[in-house]
Amino acid sequence: MSILVESEKGLARVTLNRPDRRNAFDGAMVEEIRRTFDRLGQDRSVRVIILAGAGETFCAGADLRWMGPDRTVSALEARKDAERLLTMFRTIDECPCPVMVRIQGAAHGGGVGLIAVSDIAVAAAEATFAFSEVRLGFVAGVISPFVLRKTGESFARRFCLTGEPFSAAIARQAGLVHEVVDATELDAQVTTLAEQISRAAPQAVRDTKALLRRIGRVSADEAWEICLSANIRARLSLEAQEGFRAFRERRTPVWPSPAGE
Repeated sequence: MSILVESEKGLARVTLNRPDRRNAFDGAMVEEIRRTFDRLGQDRSVRVIILAGAGETFCAGADLRWMGPDRTVSALEARKDAERLLTMFRTIDECPCPVMVRIQGAAHGGGVGLIAVSDIAVAAAEATFAFSEVRLGFVAGVISPFVLRKTGESFARRFCLTGEPFSAAIARQAGLVHEVVDATELDAQVTTLAEQISRAAPQAVRDTKALLRRIGRVSADEAWEICLSANIRARLSLEAQEGFRAFRERRTPVWPSPAGE
């Protein structure tokens, strides 16, 4: 299996499992990742998804055996491959539940794209990053919209044009990564953040993610109306009634099960 999936108590862990290829993805792996995130996103019992890489490398991007010169492709085939990649990234980006990414070793090309479509990214201090496409005569076409949204144009111009590696500290300054910790603390910090999300109201978490994604894509007037509607729906929800009551009674909330769970 090119990916491993484990689920327990609302936490799903998706592990890229091609360590011999530095977890680089080929066509089959791209489709497997897409299907997995589509399925987990629709599972209302899943509170958080953690994306990780097996071995010493998080993800080296697209496998050159798939993309490289030994595989002759037509323009139509190249377009279909690009569309599959875009669909994979969009499926992760639009996943209804929070997606965390655990980064160790190197993240290159499309591996950085996986980070850009996550909600929360935690990296080991020794992790390195690179938009390596230009060094291979390629361009960071599919991942560019996600990277620009996360880091801004100035950062992307610098590092996409040079292709040079950059550190976890620089990735954090750019907003690509949220936390940088010692490698020995990586799993503990990822678990801590996942548990914090899991303690929150499940539907409120999903609604908040959807709200944040939506208001960034509409006009200011539309955004205000969307925010008002979200506030009203949340205030009238069973989760809010339980949350307010539990706060007043100084106890842990017992969240109602979401529909479909």
